[in-house]
Amino acid sequence: MRLQHHYPVKIGLGLLFLILLLGCTTDTSTIPLAPVNLQVNLLQATNLTAIGATESYITASTTSEELGYGGLLVVHTLNDTYCAFDLSCPYEALQTIRVIVQSDLTAKCPVCGSVYRIMDGTGWPISGPSRHKLKQYHVYPDGNYLNIIN
Repeated sequence: MRLQHHYPVKIGLGLLFLILLLGCTTDTSTIPLAPVNLQVNLLQATNLTAIGATESYITASTTSEELGYGGLLVVHTLNDTYCAFDLSCPYEALQTIRVIVQSDLTAKCPVCGSVYRIMDGTGWPISGPSRHKLKQYHVYPDGNYLNIIN
């Protein structure tokens, strides 16, 4: 009889452990942390207003701009939201090896050949050797501005 009283406790503890294990997420990006601080004026960056549009930022235009590890890729997604990724390929993990947006609205690494999904805002690899998604940064729309930070 004594074992029957401990059985529900063991199940409860096991479920609690499983919930804690599944609830913990870590950023396993191969791209090092780097400061990001970019404000995009959509009235000036009119090339980003159309759904499916992208823009790469590699060189800061002011001293307050910070563009991540390898630069920023800003995407106007197919569901009419904005997202931003680091341009560095997570498989190569070098500042100078940057993904390039393709005509099929994916991003491809010119070195390893990994192709990433960007138009859904996820950055997940869809082909090639990479198993990591593109490093993503926070985008906060504010009227005609996009504020991008990490």
